Amino acid sequence: MKKILKNPNIFYLLEELVINWLINKKDSIFFQINLFFIFIFLVINVLIIAQFLIDNKAYNVIQEKRYFDGFKIVFDSRRLDKNDDEINNLLQALDLKIGTINLAELKKYMEEKDSDDNDAIHIYLFKGQKYINVRPPNLFNKLKELNHSFGREDFMRPPPPPDFIPNTMFPPLSRDFFEHDLNKIENIVLLDTADEKESKYFWVIVLFTIDILLIWFLLFSRKKLKPLFLLKENMIKLSNGDLSIKTKTNGKDEISQVANEFENAVKQLRQLRDSRDLFLRNIMHELKTPITKGKLVSDMYEDSERKHILIRVFQRLEYLLSEFAKIEELTSGKISLEKDNYHAIDLIEQAFDILLLDSNKIDIDYDKDLFLNVDFELFSIALKNLIDNAISYNTNGNPQIFIGEDFIKIVNKGEKLKKDINEYYKPFNHEYEDSSVGLGLGLYVSNNIIKIHNFKLEYEYIDNYHNFVIKLN
Repeated sequence: MKKILKNPNIFYLLEELVINWLINKKDSIFFQINLFFIFIFLVINVLIIAQFLIDNKAYNVIQEKRYFDGFKIVFDSRRLDKNDDEINNLLQALDLKIGTINLAELKKYMEEKDSDDNDAIHIYLFKGQKYINVRPPNLFNKLKELNHSFGREDFMRPPPPPDFIPNTMFPPLSRDFFEHDLNKIENIVLLDTADEKESKYFWVIVLFTIDILLIWFLLFSRKKLKPLFLLKENMIKLSNGDLSIKTKTNGKDEISQVANEFENAVKQLRQLRDSRDLFLRNIMHELKTPITKGKLVSDMYEDSERKHILIRVFQRLEYLLSEFAKIEELTSGKISLEKDNYHAIDLIEQAFDILLLDSNKIDIDYDKDLFLNVDFELFSIALKNLIDNAISYNTNGNPQIFIGEDFIKIVNKGEKLKKDINEYYKPFNHEYEDSSVGLGLGLYVSNNIIKIHNFKLEYEYIDNYHNFVIKLN
């Protein structure tokens, strides 16, 4: 682990992986929802925690102010010789009352002390209740601090005296007063009757509630969008030819309805595929039967030119039937290539054999012996279609085949095409391949065969000549 941490390349690799992951995920609706949720979650939590800390500090200051006011009431009331019941009536407004336990017992049996020895107010916890005691030596500085916090200068003054008593009897409270006179109430203990949990933990409850709601919303959103995610994955599988997918859901919302309709569409595609496969099996069987019979009959003839012609005809029909099956596999995406290395000239000669073409009808020019790693039958079909078109639509002289270091080029003279070449690469196009000649599948099949071999079919029209070039690189 230490070796990994010391290796800076690991961090660069991790950074690159994270960046690539973010680039790939940035357009995902699930990633955007999660990112938005994390942002909102963090913002709300930071704001509420900050508010809690601010309120908690203000709460502590107000608590101390309440306790000081309580002891001030006790001190003033004792100076006026009021009894404990009268004092408790005055303290009731501050949620305080005089404690029934003395300070010595409280210190002895207390469960917890929630203050330091240097604090002006000492707080003791006993039997689940909060008791407060004042420390006069520390009180003077604390009251000055509170005066500054609340913007008051007369906080340490006693209440106004009755009219019949001269004001000079109640001078401002000085340090000497706090260190000597206030010692008389040093042993007084007040009981705090306020329920601080409601106010102190309000923001904690709010934060917890909002977090629960946000998490619930995220889980709810993911649950509702899950069919959409599965639908996307299944559509990718469908584009690759996999019809075994299932997207049916039990939901009734719009996304679930789309997923269920997609399931119905896939079922229809499966039925069409099965019907097509059944039709092709039947038609192939029906076509093979007369060809087989024809071959048997032709074998019964004595050796003659007619016999050889019939054999070649039936062989060509059999090959065309096999070619038709290959084209069906190609168009349905079920084709599997059986590649090997072959001479380019052997592939061209195989195309001639399929066409029953004499070699003197087309010129071949090659300087090097080009090898191709291809499926022999399929690539021969691609060449056959290009050669057949070159011969059928040639207007002057023989078409030519050029074999280069990394290309095969088929050239014939003819009129310029009326549309872009990509239009002629579409199936059943009869503008280049007339319906009387074929089905209009030649260029479509050739282009697709060349593509699945990771080659490229290029076209140029130069000086009244059509140039179809199979680029190997």
